[in-house]
Amino acid sequence: MIRLKRSLLLGCASLALGSVSGGGLANAQEVDPAPTTQDETAELGEVVVTAERREQSLQNYAGVAQAISGDDLRAVGIDQIEDLQSAIPGLSISNQEGNVQIYIRGVGTANNTELGDPSAATHLNGVYLPRPRGLGGLFFDLARVEVAKGPQGTLRGRNAVAGTLNIIPNMPRLGSNEGFIQGEVGALDTYGYEGAVNLPLGEDQALRLAVYGVDRGTAYENVGNDQSLDPTGEQELFSARATYLYQPNDRFRLTFMGDFESERGTGYPATNIRNGLVGGGTPDQLELREVLYRGPQGLVENDNWGLALNASYDFGPAVLDYTASRRSVDYYQVNAASEGVVRPGYGAEDVDYDNFGTQYWLTLSESDVHELRLSSAPGAGTVWSTGLFYFEERQQVGFLSVVDKGQFYSGTEFTFPDVRSDSFAAYADITYPLTDQLRVKGGFRYTEENKSRRGIGGNWSLGLGSDGFACCFTTRLGTEGFRPIFTGRDSYAPPTPGDNQAAARYFLGAFRPGARDTFLDQIAGVADGSRPNGTCVNRPDTQPSYGGQVCPANGQHSFFQISAPGEQVGSYEDAFSDWRVGFEYDLTSDHLFYGAISTGHKSGGFNDTIVVNGVSTAPTFAPESVTLYELGVKNTFRPAFGRVDINANVFFYDYADQVFQTLVSLGTGPGGASAGFSQQNINVAQSTIQGFELETRFSLPFGMRLDLIGSYIDAQADNGVLTDTRGTDYGDGTPNFNIDIGGNDLPNVSKINLNAHLQQTMDLFGGRADFHLLANYRSSYFLSIYNELPVIQFTARPTDPAAAAAYDAFKTAMAGATVDPRAALTSPFLRSTDAREGGFWGRQEGYVTVNIGAGWEPSSGRYRIEGYVNNLFDETVVEKQLVSDQVVNVLFLNQPRTTGIRLRANF
Repeated sequence: MIRLKRSLLLGCASLALGSVSGGGLANAQEVDPAPTTQDETAELGEVVVTAERREQSLQNYAGVAQAISGDDLRAVGIDQIEDLQSAIPGLSISNQEGNVQIYIRGVGTANNTELGDPSAATHLNGVYLPRPRGLGGLFFDLARVEVAKGPQGTLRGRNAVAGTLNIIPNMPRLGSNEGFIQGEVGALDTYGYEGAVNLPLGEDQALRLAVYGVDRGTAYENVGNDQSLDPTGEQELFSARATYLYQPNDRFRLTFMGDFESERGTGYPATNIRNGLVGGGTPDQLELREVLYRGPQGLVENDNWGLALNASYDFGPAVLDYTASRRSVDYYQVNAASEGVVRPGYGAEDVDYDNFGTQYWLTLSESDVHELRLSSAPGAGTVWSTGLFYFEERQQVGFLSVVDKGQFYSGTEFTFPDVRSDSFAAYADITYPLTDQLRVKGGFRYTEENKSRRGIGGNWSLGLGSDGFACCFTTRLGTEGFRPIFTGRDSYAPPTPGDNQAAARYFLGAFRPGARDTFLDQIAGVADGSRPNGTCVNRPDTQPSYGGQVCPANGQHSFFQISAPGEQVGSYEDAFSDWRVGFEYDLTSDHLFYGAISTGHKSGGFNDTIVVNGVSTAPTFAPESVTLYELGVKNTFRPAFGRVDINANVFFYDYADQVFQTLVSLGTGPGGASAGFSQQNINVAQSTIQGFELETRFSLPFGMRLDLIGSYIDAQADNGVLTDTRGTDYGDGTPNFNIDIGGNDLPNVSKINLNAHLQQTMDLFGGRADFHLLANYRSSYFLSIYNELPVIQFTARPTDPAAAAAYDAFKTAMAGATVDPRAALTSPFLRSTDAREGGFWGRQEGYVTVNIGAGWEPSSGRYRIEGYVNNLFDETVVEKQLVSDQVVNVLFLNQPRTTGIRLRANF
């Protein structure tokens, strides 16, 4: 709260100083609101979109896009990017470890790490954002947010295979001295502010300054016995943006934007509930936000900044644009460790609160974007553009999964001091009028992608024998004050396998030990050779649960085993082409018929190479591509009571080599709990997505307006195989076999999606009031590609020698084989478990969410008061799931019901 108050004072001071320097507060223009009668209808104005890299009316855009104004977002309380899905059918957004993951009509990916790329391209004012971290900090002083559905590979380029999301802030306005400041209080101990000022700098220049801050509590509760730990979800956010405009004439325009976002908090909420579901349980039987936290405090430190320059010159017949940007991401997270939720047979008294095992993440990214574009003049009959695009990103990345009190396994590390990627593209696009009514269009884009990284990856292993070669002492790691050293090491060279001295020297520079850690104490003397078997540390907390370990008389361990991560070097390069062809036909000036075929690609890449008990994962994955076939109509009717827009679109996606993310366990910690996992990208051969979308907008009597959008989406995997990690037995090193997922629904996509936005404006108490109701329905959807298929596993190994030999031969033959979980099993050595019986629930039932908002302002418009309720009926919705082996079923939830009041002053 102290940080919020300090940033609030700084924000208010900067706005006040800016308005004084611009000549003092400008008097708000007083306009008497026109009276609203029962015969009057709300104005249904044109919706502007930039899906084709130029401003045009939504009714003239030959495609499907939705645009929501900043005022409408604020009116219904949408101030986080995840909440956009309540306003846009077919859109799914979730947040995992700060990575914003966007699905549009079932096209998306769960991996936005350095190993992957998003499937939906995000932009800030049209400028590409390669790392979708910190997007919530951009949601302030907005003009609108646009979502274009379907592949945008030709015009938007890399990783726009699902579509695009463009966050468009308010820009400076020449000759206008104005601004606002706003304060907010709300549920979950929410306190926030927002403000902006527009300053004219002479006749041809202007500056807009904006700030935003929020201190937000959490709906999660720590129900464990260690009440010193704050639950996940608490957030302190500060953002600022400055935009400069120089426009000396109608031909030349230059803008320069700088933005900064700082986030601090306790981490992003998620709960592992798998053990609470075994036996057929469902999440609604558990208190999903009541968590048994233990060990380290969850922590997020996320600082992002960006600079963007855009210059354009109108030569008359053509306009030349140049865009350059740089973005920086500095992200560090300590996962809040927990034992999940209270469940039958397990509660607060069963937790080991002195277990400090958890995961640590670091992402440092610096990227540059350059684009040179030549396009037709505004209003030209033939609309064309051509350009060159270049992108480069440099990253440093670290991940460490720590196991506290481990034996022979203390964690897994992936640290990469040098991760690089670049992309070059050239494109051209044209829309040519064959007649006054018929236009044809075509475009082509050629792209080259390169990726590489070098670093280290693998397990931290320490085995420590006691007197008489008994086994074994445990190792404390990750206790209070522990922090990994991901960057700035003297060397990242991996030690030679089997060289204990080199491995010990590696660990001396790998981390800052915690107050009660024993790892470095137990390897003391190994690095310099003075104590080849290390130094025995006999404490109550280094004894295993069965106890009885004694240090040998010489103070060293009776046997000593140590291993460190090995070298990981990967590279990937590819080239691909995207294209589109289509037509537009004006039936009348208010009725458009269109069709198009368009493509998009998302670059492939390489995975972490890991080995767990002899099980090796595939290191590479191929690019994925989408070809979209669509037909649509845009209609505007003008009845006596106002205006009605009715738009319809039918679509068919041919989705090739779709990439899914699966999890591979990195071992087990105390009590058999998962010690972490590696995210792996795997291709599925072919998927099909088909459906239709209907959008209507009505102006109604009594100052009302109604927007209705509905879509039907049938998204299925036609064929393909996927490693089913749910049934993996790492205890005996069983190779994973594949399961047939042909016919499964794609995850995170509902078949039926309905959205309604009703708004009304009326005269009230000498001023003007407005009311908003936003209702959203989604039918049920699966959360993973497994679709709650039965879990196929090997039976226990028989004791009879002959049967055991047959069993072993069968297991060997099954390595890499594919089974159909739906079919009857043909071997006595396999068993099938219902997914829910095994704890692998994975289907979100259909639900309805409702947001409401209301506001009032006097006729002068000098101030405004508004209130909102989000998720009125307090629906609990699972937005994302991570499901893996016998201990992982992690759920990411939506926000519960929240309420708030804002007071806004305009000047």
